[in-house]
Amino acid sequence: MPGRLDPVPATEDRAEVAVAHLYRSERVEAVANAAGAPVHFRWRGRRYVVCGVIANWVEAVPWWRGSLLATGASGQCQIWRVEAAERAGSRGVYELRRISRMHDIPDVDTWHLVRVLD
Repeated sequence: MPGRLDPVPATEDRAEVAVAHLYRSERVEAVANAAGAPVHFRWRGRRYVVCGVIANWVEAVPWWRGSLLATGASGQCQIWRVEAAERAGSRGVYELRRISRMHDIPDVDTWHLVRVLD
């Protein structure tokens, strides 16, 4: 039937199909190393330790987030896709957004969890 979305074919390995859970961007507390990569973060009262960085890139702060720019944000944010785990939990993949203030003063950076991948 035209326009119908077909399910994942039975022959395809379902383990390779990642499901992204989008959240309303939630602010998190994060600690970064000297290179700016997150080392651990706290989300909803739980501490997650970063086991590895999968990817990172830079994006422009969207124009509709003008309030961020008015507070001195640099106009760019870093996105970090990381593998992280709770102390006794299983690992997961998380995307964290770091918005740096002008002059890259670490004490005023803000971190948000923007995506959780299964």
